[in-house]
Amino acid sequence: MKAQRCGVALLLAVSGLVPVTAAPAVAAPGDGRQFKQGYKDGFDSGLEAARADCAKPVRAQTFEVTDYVRGYTLGFDRGFDAGWLEYCKPAEEG
Repeated sequence: MKAQRCGVALLLAVSGLVPVTAAPAVAAPGDGRQFKQGYKDGFDSGLEAARADCAKPVRAQTFEVTDYVRGYTLGFDRGFDAGWLEYCKPAEEG
């Protein structure tokens, strides 16, 4: 239990170190197609990850942040959460 709390605290500390900045205007298309495609792909991957294995994989922090990556990250988190509720949540007793 103590190790789990330490892991959660470490995860929160590391996530606080990752800067969240807006993409430069030249890198982002005006219509948001890359973000939407990334979100769709991420949601599908997150749902599949929950279906295959109820453990959420750790994402590497060594990629270039683009609109597609932002959409993928957000979509993956939401897809995994939806899949976890569908496939992994233990049945309520009672």
